[in-house]
Amino acid sequence: MTKHNILSHYRLIGDHPADLLIQSLVDENGIEYIRSLFPFFSNYKDLSFGNLDPLIQDFLKVNSNLPASFDKKNMIRATDYYRNNQENIGLVLGLYSLPYCYLGADGARVLSFSARLNKDAFKRLVETGNFLKAVLNHDNWSEGKIFAICIKVRLLHASIRYFILKSDRWDMKWGYPINQEDLVGTNLAFSLIVLRGMEKLGLQADDSVKKAYINLWNVIGNLLGVQDDIVPENYLAAIKLDKEISKHQFKNSPHGSELTNSLMNAFRSIVPNEFTAELLQEQSRFLLGENYANMLEIKTTTIPKSVLSVYNKTSALMSKIF
Repeated sequence: MTKHNILSHYRLIGDHPADLLIQSLVDENGIEYIRSLFPFFSNYKDLSFGNLDPLIQDFLKVNSNLPASFDKKNMIRATDYYRNNQENIGLVLGLYSLPYCYLGADGARVLSFSARLNKDAFKRLVETGNFLKAVLNHDNWSEGKIFAICIKVRLLHASIRYFILKSDRWDMKWGYPINQEDLVGTNLAFSLIVLRGMEKLGLQADDSVKKAYINLWNVIGNLLGVQDDIVPENYLAAIKLDKEISKHQFKNSPHGSELTNSLMNAFRSIVPNEFTAELLQEQSRFLLGENYANMLEIKTTTIPKSVLSVYNKTSALMSKIF
């Protein structure tokens, strides 16, 4: 079986345990109950599951175990790295990692289909930032809160998957909505691509940090329902998998361009002036590279590359989100 055939296989797999739970909740409580849970699933500070359906409480209990790959030293090193570099990592995530995800045409179709980003892009960015801060907070790991945080995202994904499949407007030739390839690809965008972006900013991490960051995000992926057999074992394996996914999925698409435009407009809404907005846009083009930036139809600016050396002055804007 070729690499592309293997990835095509993973595009047909969602998250069976979580999908079964959502179906059971619909059967028991009705579809409006699932809709009512969306605000709770997106809130990473309220971790109380006590008032929820017992089926959800049982799911949390069953899935509150760390995989064998978890390494406490790696967790500490990775969360320390995030804390010490939060502004720059925020810059990379907002201008590189997120649009990188939109290069996957069929994955972008899901986001566009659900309209969660297009309707209120800034609100969804804040949700993403809150999730990032939650999973990269050392205390949430040491206090066991990480399980509730990740279960929320896992069930949010399963809920979106349910609604998309029930809409009768989804074609399975695009793959299962929020499938295993897209899940691991997003995981790489938050781990490998962050490390790559930091390197592009002249802030390369040492090998121990790279190992720790990939390892911790692999554990996060496990808690989010990513299958063990698709997770890259180490940094070099992550690079290889990223290349395979990009060859398999990355291309120009109206959905990717639309999502990227919404993203840029969200950033534009929080900056003090047009110059700063163009600076962020040019920074995104620099991080993505000309080919990917053009795929996403990110407009060129009049700002010269030499000015991008002031990125550290704009990165504080991202720290408000990430």
